[in-house]
Amino acid sequence: MRKDMRIVFETFLEKLSVSVDEGDFRGALADVASGLDLFTFAYFSLPPWSNGKPMLISNYPALWTARYLENRYQNVDPVILRASYGESISMGI
Repeated sequence: MRKDMRIVFETFLEKLSVSVDEGDFRGALADVASGLDLFTFAYFSLPPWSNGKPMLISNYPALWTARYLENRYQNVDPVILRASYGESISMGI
């Protein structure tokens, strides 16, 4: 049974406000994904410098996420590219 959307997001925000590390953040993301009837989630953050390492927090299998990062699939992933493009537009770049 799907939970009330407002309660799902309020709970998510509460958990974020008390998060102190990656494990807490991963738990908050897992809970909100579950509340939205999603089986998997991924949070991806690109580094500010081209030589930096991206950060990926998800509940996808570790072998899959390692391969994704190793092969730099974020450079061809349409979801990442679209999000990056949208961000630069909203910033007026």
